[in-house]
Amino acid sequence: MPGNKKWEGRTKGGLTGHKIFVFILKTFGLRISYFFLRFVAFHFLITARSTKTSLRYFRQIHGYHGVKAWRACYQNYYLFGQVLLDKVALLSGIKTNFIIEHEGYEENLKHLKDPQKGSILLSAHVGNWEIAGQKLERLETKFNVLMYDNEVEHMKEFMSKILGQKKFNVIAIRDGDMSHLVQLHEAFRNKELLVMHGDRYLEGAETIEKNFLGKPAKFPAGPFIMAAKFGVPITVVFSMKDSTNRYHFYARKAIEVKRARTREEMEVAIRAASDMYVKDLEEIVKKYPTQWFNFYDFWA
Repeated sequence: MPGNKKWEGRTKGGLTGHKIFVFILKTFGLRISYFFLRFVAFHFLITARSTKTSLRYFRQIHGYHGVKAWRACYQNYYLFGQVLLDKVALLSGIKTNFIIEHEGYEENLKHLKDPQKGSILLSAHVGNWEIAGQKLERLETKFNVLMYDNEVEHMKEFMSKILGQKKFNVIAIRDGDMSHLVQLHEAFRNKELLVMHGDRYLEGAETIEKNFLGKPAKFPAGPFIMAAKFGVPITVVFSMKDSTNRYHFYARKAIEVKRARTREEMEVAIRAASDMYVKDLEEIVKKYPTQWFNFYDFWA
């Protein structure tokens, strides 16, 4: 579990962690893995550096105190582990019987089945994005995943073995390398979708400061700059865990972003689009406070 003040640009555990989860799931199954996970979550609660950060999040952001804050912190770890297990089980073809309820799919995503231009699907490190991705396959277009990941090539190989020949492509952002911009231009020109998160950034990246859950916080400007630069809409999506085998998928109304041709137009577009995104994220975190999976000092 990360416990740093800032996000370092890669997820802890990486490929080895995914392989371990696959072994556990194939050996014991999902339900029994959940049982063992309770002990793992308690271990993190009493040993992880991130516990102090998580407790501060529940106390200062949600107003939890005493036992309630500790219980929420434990639930945060436990749900994070469940989401990881669910994700690997799904990608590995293990029987899950997940039920997914949809809110906004038909009215807000159906136009993407026959897109007139590319589009950005923007989420955050909440809930379980991969569960949503199963249903998004009904959209008959190619997906591009933009990610900061120092092990992206190994992860692509691993995911390809699990997923098979599915329509996805990973676009990696690397230090000092702008080749991802060329790939993005090509993807949008081909009317493809870009899937990314809008709540983390690397040190040195352009950011926007917003009032988020009552305190100022910085968000990456990148998703909104890309939308304005290429003139593509943003659809905010979340997939949240409601119970052991039930998820709730949310698709918000598309944020239409006009192509910006001047610096002034760019600033207006970035401010308007990011305001709407942060508002949607704030609503979902208030509804699912223990499914906020940024284990570092987000408001620092």
